[in-house]
Amino acid sequence: MSNSKPSAKIDHSELTSSAFWIGHTLMIIATVVGVYLAAQAGLKQAIIFDDVTARQNNYFLRQSLYEELADNIGSLREYDKQYLSRNISSNQLKANAPNISRYVWETMKYSQITLETPSYFLGETRRFYAQVDDIIAKAEASFYSSQYASGLMTKQLDRMAHEVLPKLKSNTATLATYLEQFDVYVDDLKAVAPSEAEQ
Repeated sequence: MSNSKPSAKIDHSELTSSAFWIGHTLMIIATVVGVYLAAQAGLKQAIIFDDVTARQNNYFLRQSLYEELADNIGSLREYDKQYLSRNISSNQLKANAPNISRYVWETMKYSQITLETPSYFLGETRRFYAQVDDIIAKAEASFYSSQYASGLMTKQLDRMAHEVLPKLKSNTATLATYLEQFDVYVDDLKAVAPSEAEQ
């Protein structure tokens, strides 16, 4: 005589219930929709992050260009006052050639961000350097008189100082305002200022 107990029957009636299938279908749909919405939100945040990062890099590039141009204008004005406008020999002019910094301008050639800079500023900067170099070279070669060379130089410096640089400053200010909406403060130097312990 066998001692085995009869196996319990599994109740499959729930599988045929419409409530079971509706409940599971709704759960699957909710899972798919939830994953989709999370992916969309993540994608949106990634796009915003990339945009803010690109604009921040653009700000620093344009601000650096602004500062370099402003410094060069100051150096060239001093050069014009001390040497170019005076009737001195070409050897003296060559010996006192202005120290124009082009670090930022040269570095921009190798940056992908450069082409995101408005072409107006790139074009004006390129022409400014080319024309200033031409004036200095022709003055040193005695092709231009001191008075004529000084007049051309003053015209170039005034245009950059009074027309181009204010527009560039306004452009960087607009970028800074945009970034502040995302709590990015580009003019906050706390991150790069030395700590009290280091001072």
